[in-house]
Amino acid sequence: MSSAPPPPYPGNPEGYPPPEKYGYSAPPPSAPGYPTQAAYPPPPPGNIHPPGYGAAPPGYGPPPPVGHPGYGPPPPMGQPGMYGPPTGMYGPPPPLPATTTVIVQPPVVMSFNETQLPMRCPKCNADIVTSIHYESGTLSWILCLILCFFGFFMGCCLIPFCIDSTKDVVHTCPNCHQHIGRYNRM
Repeated sequence: MSSAPPPPYPGNPEGYPPPEKYGYSAPPPSAPGYPTQAAYPPPPPGNIHPPGYGAAPPGYGPPPPVGHPGYGPPPPMGQPGMYGPPTGMYGPPPPLPATTTVIVQPPVVMSFNETQLPMRCPKCNADIVTSIHYESGTLSWILCLILCFFGFFMGCCLIPFCIDSTKDVVHTCPNCHQHIGRYNRM
């Protein structure tokens, strides 16, 4: 590539860009070669295509005036009640039959723990706080066997049956005294 400056711009003897501060300036209204606004003729009526582009395709022309037969004003948009129930040759719609909706709820699975729980009793359907009591379970028997194995067979192996933290927790309803659930330690 050569490092020669570019050739001058043909319309500007000083070169490109023009010397104006902010780009090109509009030509004065009396500049030669620029017609005035009055020199342009108004478009002919009924012709929406400029000359040189050919005639309009058949069926396309200027839109008809609003009062033209066959064309009315556009329908109003967004008004409430614009479309009512169907009438005319079909008549009013028949009434809908009454329906009953049945909602089936899946059973609630409660996770029982060591404390009393507020709930609805599934037997008597009362809002209750469960009563709890302790029963010997698998953990109590396993601890008893381990203590016997280590030599605590003279009554010390029965200690797990006396401690509530090794027993299972049984939840009952205080209203109807039915068994509701059980918390197994093991």
